[in-house]
Amino acid sequence: MIVAILMTSACSKDNNLYKYEPINDIKITDATTSFTIPQLDSLIITPTLVETMPAGDSFTYSWTIDSKVIAQSKNLRLKITLSPGTYLITYKVTSNKNGIYTLQRYTVVVTGVYPNGWYIVSSKDGKGKVSLIRTDEVIFENPMEVANNKTYPGKPLGLYNFGKGGFFYYFTDQNVYRFNMNDWLELGDKSSILPNLATPLPFKSAPVFILNASKFDQFIVADGGLYAGISGSTSDNVKPFSQRIPGDYDLFPGVFPNTYNLTYFYNNAKMRFMRMGIFSRILEDAPATTTSSFDMANVGRKMIAYDRGISTLFEEEVEWYFIMEDDNGRHLMSLTYDNFGNTQPGVNQQMVNSPEIGIANNFATSSILKQLYYTVGNKVYLYDMLAKSARPIYTFPAGYVIKDIEMLRNTSKQLVIGVNNGAAGEVYYFSINAQGEFSNGNYDKKFTGFGEIVQVAQARQNL
Repeated sequence: MIVAILMTSACSKDNNLYKYEPINDIKITDATTSFTIPQLDSLIITPTLVETMPAGDSFTYSWTIDSKVIAQSKNLRLKITLSPGTYLITYKVTSNKNGIYTLQRYTVVVTGVYPNGWYIVSSKDGKGKVSLIRTDEVIFENPMEVANNKTYPGKPLGLYNFGKGGFFYYFTDQNVYRFNMNDWLELGDKSSILPNLATPLPFKSAPVFILNASKFDQFIVADGGLYAGISGSTSDNVKPFSQRIPGDYDLFPGVFPNTYNLTYFYNNAKMRFMRMGIFSRILEDAPATTTSSFDMANVGRKMIAYDRGISTLFEEEVEWYFIMEDDNGRHLMSLTYDNFGNTQPGVNQQMVNSPEIGIANNFATSSILKQLYYTVGNKVYLYDMLAKSARPIYTFPAGYVIKDIEMLRNTSKQLVIGVNNGAAGEVYYFSINAQGEFSNGNYDKKFTGFGEIVQVAQARQNL
């Protein structure tokens, strides 16, 4: 009985001790939780906090990436030094009054500081210069000199990058360099890239570089010779190029990867196609194709230009176009590749009804239309492959000379043209309409301040 009385008394006392107080409920109500930002730019996040009882409470803040605290302030302002990739940032707000906290997660995609746009290779003040027009139209004057705090002497010949491993090559008449695409830090020069050259640089003409379709072979064609090397999964795995591949040939400066494991080349000395298999270092003649529009083993014409043409979404089918020349004039020809790696001759037509085609020196093809652009002096022509005729579509002012034209390959809706007005270079963006002509008959954007332009090349994002 005594125990029962005590228990009753204790329960009565507990009921009198309970005290309920409302808690300040904190919510983060940001509408934007995903950000994309280039390296070295500042990421700024200003969270919106909503409190049910804002008076009399204070908070502790923390921002973390992979459990590492990067800031302890209400708002985040952080210079991005992370490598390109996707990151999760966790924001924690903790009440100092009662220890209750709330979380918000943000997704941040970090791109290279120079992620995409157009490289402009030019010559200024007696030396080569490479500028970048980024997709947001910010111009970087000479990132390689800024990033490496050194100059790169010599006449510029060309720049080539194809994304795999995030690197590109820059050729001059004195050297060749490999750079990281994301930050433009130098990764090597001729001593590590081409250590086995039988004759020293300079090359006499502009070389070309490309990776094969599998992205595990890399090729340089320079002064008619072929050099091959292994390309690993990152730029750290890239191996030096070989000596000149043996053989009696004089290659046109172009490389035409198949969709599978074969890469094709063109021998201007014997006017026929050649090929090399993946990881092979034997350059062989392409087999005859006597039942097609032309014989790959006996073309009988000199190649003077090429460009990428029609391709399917995932590039399982590709067409390469070539401008060929013989005593009868210039011809448009092509090779087609299917998703099984089969190679067949495609187009074979003489370019008639095409003003000044015999002296044209720049060519660019569409990847969605059977059309080709070529230039002579300050004029741009549009060639219709189906109609087999060309017409002028734009003329720059007198005294201007078109140096290079390039198609925005992923859409074929923009043509970029580099022109020189004496020693001053200018770059123009033209939008292409459904008929292949320039929208409104004029350019969309104009960029100035370059040296004498040598080349325009599309930069490729690497994530």
